[in-house]
Amino acid sequence: MKVLLSSIAKNDIRLLMRVFNAEKEKKGNDFPESLKESIDGILKNHQAKGSEISVMPMQDFPVNIHYIFEDEENLLITAVFKT
Repeated sequence: MKVLLSSIAKNDIRLLMRVFNAEKEKKGNDFPESLKESIDGILKNHQAKGSEISVMPMQDFPVNIHYIFEDEENLLITAVFKT
């Protein structure tokens, strides 16, 4: 399955990396890997929910991932918000 990032999600990720680096040096460097693991979890636990946006909290960071399964081939990450 392909994982797609909206332009908003890309900007959210860049901003959050800067925010986490400001909170603690190098913490922002761990964020992309943790995000990837969380997205892998979404893919593994995927159940057809129609075309509604879903939200999943990350375990290692105070962040919610907003996503939608566009079809059987594409997962679209719409936004990544700090909680």
